[in-house]
Amino acid sequence: MPFKTTTGLTIQPDRAFTLGEMQYPANWLRLTSDEQKAEVGISFFPDPVFKDERWYYNRVKDGAVTSTPIPLDQLKERETRNAKKQAGALLSGSDWMVIRSVDEERPVPVEWADYREAVREECNRLEEQIAASAFDSIQEIQQNWPRDPDFKEIDEAV
Repeated sequence: MPFKTTTGLTIQPDRAFTLGEMQYPANWLRLTSDEQKAEVGISFFPDPVFKDERWYYNRVKDGAVTSTPIPLDQLKERETRNAKKQAGALLSGSDWMVIRSVDEERPVPVEWADYREAVREECNRLEEQIAASAFDSIQEIQQNWPRDPDFKEIDEAV
């Protein structure tokens, strides 16, 4: 919270509060100058700045932020799991075509077979990059999932 008293009490903006015997309205902090706040023992403390929580554990103690990198093996496991989960989600919408091709001996349309292969290739590429990454480089990996054929038709029409 951005405002604290000399006694360590945190004051929430836009909320009424009491200091000693004096009651203050909810808008008092917004309407008063820094000098007026200082006269009654209130100081501004900026919110702590955290590092990207996808890659760091952030802790606040006594107003100071400590950011610790998440262990690389945990990041690799998480990012690999996420890539596989995304690939599975993208493939699941066309799984019925593969099942139908087996049950009814109707081939999967070429554009869908190509799409499914492109999804698997992107997942494999991501897994390889993740496995070979250091802490800084894993943060830079870009995903490039293919668009399914139905969306390609919509994209081309626009």
